[in-house]
Amino acid sequence: MAFMNGMTQQQIYSAIHTETGHIQINAKGFLLNYDILHLIPNADSIEGVIEKNDEVAAVSPRIQMTAMASTAGTSTGVMINAVDVKKQKAVSDLYQSVVRGTYFGDEKTNSIVIGQQLADKLHVNVHSRIVMTLQTVEGDITYAAFTVVGIFRTHNSDFDKQQVFVQKKDLQQLINFPPHAASLITILLKKTEDTKKLKEKFESEFPSLQVQGWEKLSPMIQVMSSTVDQMALIFVGIILIALAFGIINTMLMAVLDRTREIGMLLCIGMKPSKVFRMVMLETVFMSLTGAACGLLLSIGTIKYFHHSGIDLSKLGEGANALGYSTMVYPALGLGFYVELVILVIVIAMIGGLFPALRAIRMNPAEAVRGE
Repeated sequence: MAFMNGMTQQQIYSAIHTETGHIQINAKGFLLNYDILHLIPNADSIEGVIEKNDEVAAVSPRIQMTAMASTAGTSTGVMINAVDVKKQKAVSDLYQSVVRGTYFGDEKTNSIVIGQQLADKLHVNVHSRIVMTLQTVEGDITYAAFTVVGIFRTHNSDFDKQQVFVQKKDLQQLINFPPHAASLITILLKKTEDTKKLKEKFESEFPSLQVQGWEKLSPMIQVMSSTVDQMALIFVGIILIALAFGIINTMLMAVLDRTREIGMLLCIGMKPSKVFRMVMLETVFMSLTGAACGLLLSIGTIKYFHHSGIDLSKLGEGANALGYSTMVYPALGLGFYVELVILVIVIAMIGGLFPALRAIRMNPAEAVRGE
């Protein structure tokens, strides 16, 4: 459970803090074909309105468009993200994933940061040149040579293959993009739980624009997260069923081993209801003792691996292709432990019913004789 939960949490965190942010605002129709004419003309003023919300951590407008990246040997389609470097660092931790070169800095004009997968495909390295084929706002085709200043590597190989980053001022000049406009606005919140509330608020404030939360922007992650949750539920269910059979077997053997003692208690006048409660209490206490030992071992193990991590680098490409990190940090919330203890008590009581009923249905005389 902790392992699967840790993978899911990391995947969601990475998607939000590296790729999409919590909320994204764009012109209606823009995401259909990434047409640069579908823009937000007053992006600067909208940015100011959004920043006034206390729940907002950072805002970053950017230009996004498709282009063709070419080198002497090959070419491929890419998605250009033209960003204000300082603002983009506030909403995305992509700069921390740079493995070669730098994330812009005091670079000259026409510098570009690309993913490791794309760099391998184009056979380029830091300081190499890439020719970008772009469409201007007027519809004309233009070409520009960009110098690779940094190469990043994230947990998502598809992201690394497709996304490239340039400085907003460079792309604005090349395609004649309006200075105060943007293709989309990325919003990072202080708390993920506020996503739905802020999304609804921005939808009412900017009715002419499309406002989407990270779940809509990364539907695959949401589906995979739900799948992992279902798998975990099935896994826990199987364990609890096995626990129930284990309790029934243990307590039934305990009742059978103490047949004479139980018969003696019934002979001297103990009510069957008290014998029933005695067996049930023993079952519950035994289960709670086992649960306590298991919880302590679980908490210690999860705490250790949460700090050290579990290395899945041998699975490398397979994990990255699904958007998972090769280093997993298991994690479980307090709520899971509380729910688990309650379930163990319920299963213990259900599992103890058969042995307890067997005990009170004994014939006292036959039980004393050991028959």
